[in-house]
Amino acid sequence: MRFFTCLWLVLGGVPILNAAEDRGELLLVIGAAGESSYAEVFQATADAWIEAAAAADLSLTTVGSAAGENSRDEMQTWIASRLEPDDRPIWIVFVGHGSFDGSTARMNLPGPDVSATEMSTWLSPVQRSLVFVHSGAASAPFVDALSGPNRIIVAATESGNEVNFARFGRHFADAITSPDADIDQDGQTSVLEAFVTASQEVQAFYAESGRLATEHAIIDDNGDRRGTPYDFFNGTRLAKTPTDPTAVPDGTRARLLSLVPSAAELALTPDQRARRDALETKVTRLRAQKTILTEDDYYARLEALFRQLAAVYREPSAESDDRAQTK
Repeated sequence: MRFFTCLWLVLGGVPILNAAEDRGELLLVIGAAGESSYAEVFQATADAWIEAAAAADLSLTTVGSAAGENSRDEMQTWIASRLEPDDRPIWIVFVGHGSFDGSTARMNLPGPDVSATEMSTWLSPVQRSLVFVHSGAASAPFVDALSGPNRIIVAATESGNEVNFARFGRHFADAITSPDADIDQDGQTSVLEAFVTASQEVQAFYAESGRLATEHAIIDDNGDRRGTPYDFFNGTRLAKTPTDPTAVPDGTRARLLSLVPSAAELALTPDQRARRDALETKVTRLRAQKTILTEDDYYARLEALFRQLAAVYREPSAESDDRAQTK
């Protein structure tokens, strides 16, 4: 009962407001398909992302898919032009095949491929918030290469050795804007919810077809360069915890970020979001310590954090500030 009282303190009375803001930028990279059957899947996946970008009011740039294109240079140029500080997030989504030769993972593109090491070098000076999705085979090494602060990295495989065609990308593209993937029913589908939903659908496909699963997606959002598989989550909550109780589990940032935010989310100012995110991280850490704390101590700490979260949500919103400025 005490938990639901704490939850009410956060959610009770939160205004549902609208606030217009520039949402960010999406670079959609379509890889070399090879066979026509793959080309159809990749195009359908790309089309889903194009629709998602429109729904999210993102500035969209698409490269790849055409024979003879040098997608590698286009990607590098696009990234290099986004080194200036900016509050808007960057989304980079790769739709296509991946490969791994035992030491180097690559995205297979029209023209020269791009390795995980090259992407790491290009993105190193970028300080903006980043969501990177590699929906192809052998994508896990990109987690290790690109992981860092203020970044969410999603890969279709848990190992570079999972080199068979990956189905995760198609499901993830559909889930990222689907109300059916809104697990916690808060009016928006988070990156984590899309990840969990798509992963479950992929594993269901293999189970129903009686085939051995050859892909296991992972997500990293705490900068530790180690991805977490979907079965560590029960909905959006961690069902398994790290052996180190002081470690920050994955999922906290991805749970809070949605491609198409709800009106309540848009109503928060950047400062409110930053403080909300920091408090949510503390809640996640505390939940990981539940087994080593007394019940009274655990719930007392949880209630204190929820009260602080409630205070953040009840502050004047971005829309309130906009209204004040127009008077």
